[in-house]
Amino acid sequence: MKKYTKHLFFFSFCMSLISLVIQEKGYKEMYPFASWKLFTVPSGGEAYWERYRLYGIKNGDTVRIINTTVQNYDSNEKEGIINGYGGKIDNNDERERNMKKLLIFAKDTSPQFDGYLLYKEKYKPAEIGEKKMNIHKKLITKL
Repeated sequence: MKKYTKHLFFFSFCMSLISLVIQEKGYKEMYPFASWKLFTVPSGGEAYWERYRLYGIKNGDTVRIINTTVQNYDSNEKEGIINGYGGKIDNNDERERNMKKLLIFAKDTSPQFDGYLLYKEKYKPAEIGEKKMNIHKKLITKL
């Protein structure tokens, strides 16, 4: 494996660059490792992890909006945008302005809902994949 590491590195780097060019032209990602966070530290060692999630309201029902790829955003970008604005809203950092921006983003990516709720979810990463995972939710605001 050691003798192939250099070749794998250059292959991955070249494919990521090609994928970036293809995405800039408006096509789908060709090489799936281009946007993966391969060199980050996994969060499994953390005691608790917090993230912000959008929930949609339709016909009186509340549904968690799954971060899937849409026309202008992939799932990682959506997660980052929601967490970024969610943290600013939660910390009252230009709250009204950030609420408006997050509402515009929510309507753009999930227009099928009548209203939107921002929740803060807290959970233990070690519980991911178990039969029961405890997620503590706190309502931050209605958008």
